[in-house]
Amino acid sequence: MKSLLCLLPMAAAAVLSSSALAKSVKITVAAAPPEAVTFVGTFKNIVAKRINERLAKEGGGFQIEWNHAYAQSLAKFNEVFETVEEGIAGAGLILKNFEPSNLPLEAYSVHAPFVTTTRRQLVQIDGNLRKKIPELNAAYEEHDQVFIQSGINDSMQLFTKFPVTKFEDLKGRKMGSSGTFAQWLRGTGAVTVNSSMNQSYTNIKNGVYEGYPISTILSFVYKTWSAAPHFTRVDFGPTVTSGITFNAGVWKGLPEKVQQIIREEAAKWPGYQEKVDDGKRAKFEGIMKKQGVKFSVLPETERKKWAMAMPNIAKEWAERLEKRGLPATRLMAAYMAELQAANVSIARNWIQE
Repeated sequence: MKSLLCLLPMAAAAVLSSSALAKSVKITVAAAPPEAVTFVGTFKNIVAKRINERLAKEGGGFQIEWNHAYAQSLAKFNEVFETVEEGIAGAGLILKNFEPSNLPLEAYSVHAPFVTTTRRQLVQIDGNLRKKIPELNAAYEEHDQVFIQSGINDSMQLFTKFPVTKFEDLKGRKMGSSGTFAQWLRGTGAVTVNSSMNQSYTNIKNGVYEGYPISTILSFVYKTWSAAPHFTRVDFGPTVTSGITFNAGVWKGLPEKVQQIIREEAAKWPGYQEKVDDGKRAKFEGIMKKQGVKFSVLPETERKKWAMAMPNIAKEWAERLEKRGLPATRLMAAYMAELQAANVSIARNWIQE
């Protein structure tokens, strides 16, 4: 081969050398929700394709064959993170609220509800916090993973079998909730039942509980709305609950240029999610209204009363994590400072009380 290369023009030799280095890898991406859920669908249908398009142009012959393992086909909701850690999947589209032990600091936005950030603002804030609090990303490294990008989920609302005009209407009611989101129901007098979104329709229909805090879009995907036809716009605030993570071994096996392309394209993921969700939200709410779902908005005075009636879940959360040696108080203070710097309305300044 060496003698052959000597006989060829330099450009042709470069092509052959590049071709000799060409490599194709198969990476399985695990996610518990189905493709219809935006953070999953946008990765499969936009991000992964954009990565491959750029690799074809800039990757020096390196290619990725994505194997999309969604809808709990490889891992259930509380198994995706471990599946990536163990290398069963090369990458994961995780829901951070199902990892309170492994990713405790990631719940900062969930423990400071009733804020009016836009999704775009929260993307920027999350990026700023990761520069200030390196322990956020270090939690992934402890589990043989590399954090790539956070996704921002729509604000949760309320879907119930009964009308809600004030927060006291929840008193004595059984309400389903996903993991750490149950914190939002404390102080309302509701009885919480730990559940997952994909169980919400069946459990409400069968009387296990009477409602669920869930976004409009996810309610449509999981049919929650058809079992709980009272929609109350509460606006708990968007949350940093989804994320892309890679197994550390798989990531280290990728060339630096490939890693760069993945990071650059993954950084656009939250924007894709927001654009897709804007269209879905309008469409789904229109269908719900036609099917008889009753829409209402919780007055701002009731949002404030709800927030103030809750125990200070942010301080409780921070104190628990501080005992484990984690900088939760510093993180929450930094988050509140970021919100204030962005002129975001906060119903309750959780950390300053």
